[in-house]
Amino acid sequence: MTNPVDLMARRFGEVSGCSRVFGIGSNLDSARYRLLLARYAQVSPDLVRGHVIGEHGDRAVVCASTTTVGSRPVVVPVRTVVADLQQRPALIRNGIGRTRCGPAGAVLSTLRKALGLVDGVEELSVPYGDVYLGIPLRFTGGQAIPCLPPLTRSERLRLDSAAGSLRDAYAQLQALPKRIAT
Repeated sequence: MTNPVDLMARRFGEVSGCSRVFGIGSNLDSARYRLLLARYAQVSPDLVRGHVIGEHGDRAVVCASTTTVGSRPVVVPVRTVVADLQQRPALIRNGIGRTRCGPAGAVLSTLRKALGLVDGVEELSVPYGDVYLGIPLRFTGGQAIPCLPPLTRSERLRLDSAAGSLRDAYAQLQALPKRIAT
C-alpha cells in the first residue's frame, strides 16, 4: 500500500499550480534513519549522514551505500533498519496516536531553507520524472537543486519500484472520481 503523503503533494502541486510544493515523508524517514544509526553507533545524530528516498513508508529506499558516521563509511544493517523504520508508524498509532514534533520539525527546517534563511539538504517529495518522489534537495539561497546520491544497482531498482508504485497509485487516484460518477 502506498502512503498518501507523496500522492497528496503531487495532487496539491497539480491542482494549485504552485511550482514549489514539497512533501515531507522522505524527510521524516531520513531523520528516523539517522537517529536509528546514531543509536546503533552510540554517537550524536549530527555525525550521521544518510538518506532515505523514494516513497514514504513501505517502499522507502535506504541509501546505505553512501551513509557515513563521522565522515566514515559504515556498514548499515539495512534489513534491521528497514524493519525498525516500518515499525515506527505502528508504534506511533499504538502509543500516542500521533507524532509529537517530527512533521512540524520537517516543515520548519524545509521552510527555513526554502526562504533562504539557511542552506542545506532536505529529503522531500518533488516532481521526479512523471511522479512525485522523495529525493534530497540542496537548498542554496532558497533555490532547490536535486542532489541524488550515487546509488548501487539494488538501490536504483528499489527507487524505480517506488516510482512505479507511486505512478500506479496516482493513476488509481485520478480514476476514482470517474468510478464514483458512474
